Amino acid sequence: MREGDDLVATFEAFEAALLASLVGQVADLLGGSGPVTHEQDPFAQWAAEFRAGVDLDRSDPVIARLFPDAYEDATAAGEHHRFSQEALRRGRIEDAEVVSAALVPIGEVGGAVVVGPEAVEAWLRVLNGVRLALAVRLGVETASDYDQLSALPARDPRAQLVDLYDWLGFVQESLLEALADE
Repeated sequence: MREGDDLVATFEAFEAALLASLVGQVADLLGGSGPVTHEQDPFAQWAAEFRAGVDLDRSDPVIARLFPDAYEDATAAGEHHRFSQEALRRGRIEDAEVVSAALVPIGEVGGAVVVGPEAVEAWLRVLNGVRLALAVRLGVETASDYDQLSALPARDPRAQLVDLYDWLGFVQESLLEALADE
């Protein structure tokens, strides 16, 4: 729902805790560990990132999906990752911190989360990233993959993950609809 420039989402306690957990899991996969700090000297910051960046496990299909190759040529793709991966990774972690900071206070009791205009894009990127990660783990690559998973019996453990995937889509769609209401 929209209230002025802000978007307001209401979560039950278990929904807030679940979403915070999923966001945290993806951030952990990316090497997130606490707040990202910025030095005063931009060159020193860049040099530190270049030397001490976290090497992501590109053999993990989730990492490969979240950070796809920009080039078909392996050498060019490797160079692209070398120069851009750290900034992209840190951006995803910072976005996760924005969403987590909004969810943690309501995780025990549920309630409303106010998403200000400065945080909307972070929320959309995080929701998309979590859904992509879940889709990879479920093996959803095509619409027919999703259709097959949607037809699973309720006793199949993957059925709950498909429901979670659908719920995340609902949250994302709700945010987009509220954003469109002006």
